[in-house]
Amino acid sequence: MLYRAALFDFDGTLVPSLPIWLKSYQAAMHRFECMLSEEEVIKHCFYRDWDVIAEQFSIEDADALRHHVETGVRDSLGSSELFPVALPLIRRCRELGMQTALVTTTTRYILEHALPGLLLHDQFDFVICADDVENIKPHPEPILKTLHALGRNATEAIIIGDSTADIRAGKAAGTATALFLPDDHARYYSFETLRATQPDHIFSDHRELPNILGVQLADAG
Repeated sequence: MLYRAALFDFDGTLVPSLPIWLKSYQAAMHRFECMLSEEEVIKHCFYRDWDVIAEQFSIEDADALRHHVETGVRDSLGSSELFPVALPLIRRCRELGMQTALVTTTTRYILEHALPGLLLHDQFDFVICADDVENIKPHPEPILKTLHALGRNATEAIIIGDSTADIRAGKAAGTATALFLPDDHARYYSFETLRATQPDHIFSDHRELPNILGVQLADAG
């Protein structure tokens, strides 16, 4: 094994949930009489603070907006599946003694409902959510708290994620970084911006992760 701890992002990294967030934003905005196209949601809602979105669209209650979006995501994740190989890879890492952690900006309201159905509820030594920190990624706080909880140095760990926030947080914390860059994410991200973060590894299929982590996975082919 090349690392002693593997830190995973959740949305868009372990589970293909970006389309779910897209639909949930659309439905929630509709409640406030804001009819947005998918492109408009991605441009104006994704990766922005709730207060900023609410102000832009004259929504008085940002917390209500957040609740409607998160409830939609929470309900939809119940019928979702992980990316291929994600679960057997995590299990194999743990069998070999590598610590695993979930480092996400998603709230526990969503995770506590989603993880059991995805068979991930018992697959992490530590889970840190948006609720647990003052500063979310790309600030290094979530990763630094995770490393402290695991008793690991940054040089022993790698953060695996699909966004600039994941890579920037990892670099700020001093861990290795691996960027998930599948073709399906082209509508959600600027690939040029993602590559500009200069991650240590870039992969487009989870079957590439065993080599990045130095883990043999018999069914990865």
